[in-house]
Amino acid sequence: MLASGFTLGSRGGEELFDYATLAEEQGLESIWVGEAWGTAAVPMHTRLLERTETIDVCSGIFNIYARTPGMTAMTANTLAEIGDGRFRVGLGTSGPAVIENFHGVEFERPLRRTREYVEIIRALLAGERVDYDGELFDLSGFSLDADTHHECPIYVAAIGETNRQLAGEFADGWIPLLVPNAGLEEALEAVERGADRGDRSVDDIDVAPWVPTCISETDPEAAREHVRSLIAFYVGAMGDFYANSVTSFGFGEEADAIQAGWEEDRQAGAEAGVTDEMLEAFGAAGTPAEAAESFERFGEAGADSPVAYLPAKWADDDLLRETITHL
Repeated sequence: MLASGFTLGSRGGEELFDYATLAEEQGLESIWVGEAWGTAAVPMHTRLLERTETIDVCSGIFNIYARTPGMTAMTANTLAEIGDGRFRVGLGTSGPAVIENFHGVEFERPLRRTREYVEIIRALLAGERVDYDGELFDLSGFSLDADTHHECPIYVAAIGETNRQLAGEFADGWIPLLVPNAGLEEALEAVERGADRGDRSVDDIDVAPWVPTCISETDPEAAREHVRSLIAFYVGAMGDFYANSVTSFGFGEEADAIQAGWEEDRQAGAEAGVTDEMLEAFGAAGTPAEAAESFERFGEAGADSPVAYLPAKWADDDLLRETITHL
């Protein structure tokens, strides 16, 4: 098995349930469903838990500006109850472009918000009565009113060094996106420093990188182009958030070219800036053998549970199904 799970990001639709069934038959362990500015994730999580039996359903991700920690704790506990414990909480800050321009909320103090958010959720899911006097959140006298409390694993999507340290300090899992295989081991050093600060071992943290993935025996070039599209969209369309990240790993010229291409010709322009070296560093694309080599490099660099991020916005149904069968 190449990956432990898969995600289509925030893409929804009836086909998602067929993909989940296929993935479960293949023995995959998890499906991650997030939300951006389209499909709401929670109804999809609910339906997936009702239609599957063994695969874990995970929020990938809930952004911490759109919901209160209390609402997220209620949601996670309810979903875990529906799925007999098969729910994982994936959290992240998203980025300024989405938080400010879609949700209309100031993207302020993301690191402090992450810390307080996780501390509150963990306490509520443990059934504790929460009296919390934070810098951003102030809760008093409430516990989660539920017959059963599910201490769901909490994963944090973290890119920057300080945020990676926070993930190491208190998260059960770390989700890196657009961290190259050659840079993962170095990025893990910040997670390890955080784990040391939290008096825990980095071995207790599930390293679950999202790897842009598309696999085809019959048309590997199309698979590569779809992964190119996915990388281009994140670096080109999401402000400086991911561009700064890939720059920090030595792809500054490429990031500049992608962003310039996006400004000039949107998606097509951005794709022209994604080099083959970027595909090899950040993704798993092409033939099954090529994808296997890519996932092996991520594993050697420290990935425990890589998640295949399928380019659902660009690849057709047949190619997405083929990719899942090769995972």
